[in-house]
Amino acid sequence: MPLVPATLEKDVLAIFVAMDDILDETGEDYQAEKMAKAVKKYILTGVTSTSDSGSISGNSYSGTGTGIMTIDADSLEADLAKTFKKRSDNPTLAANMATDIDKACSAANTVTETSVGNGSGPAIGKFSGDKTKISVPLAACFEAMNGMRTGGGNEYYAKQFSLGVHAYLTAGTITVQLKSPLSGSGSGKIT
Repeated sequence: MPLVPATLEKDVLAIFVAMDDILDETGEDYQAEKMAKAVKKYILTGVTSTSDSGSISGNSYSGTGTGIMTIDADSLEADLAKTFKKRSDNPTLAANMATDIDKACSAANTVTETSVGNGSGPAIGKFSGDKTKISVPLAACFEAMNGMRTGGGNEYYAKQFSLGVHAYLTAGTITVQLKSPLSGSGSGKIT
């Protein structure tokens, strides 16, 4: 199943709605925890695919890999909590949120695949993306929300956040290293 931004948007909106009932100082921690889990859940709905090449038993290998990408939600939660508690200005908040998500997504061994061609074997790798795909729309979103005189801010934020994360993921690159019995590498995308 491909990545569908509306899936993440729905989960993020539910976080904001629930936060309306939080009247103490735990809002930032709650948002960090739930957003980290929502981002991880969203990433897990995607499929990674790579074009692979290398060798198997001394013969050249060419094939394709498919698999999944995941992140450490606990680490992302801790980073987002620090970011939210800083209460930075809009551009800084957007940049820091994007950095936190990028750090989680670009960690080593977030991608696991099976490479299939004239042989088969595991592949492990990572994701690389442009975090401005998240920070630029988020900064614009926060500025637009400052001028909102009526409701709809939660919905707008959820939509812009999900579209930014989606753009970041789908524009990024997956790279993998083939594991025994294969040797070689591959590159591709998450969709």
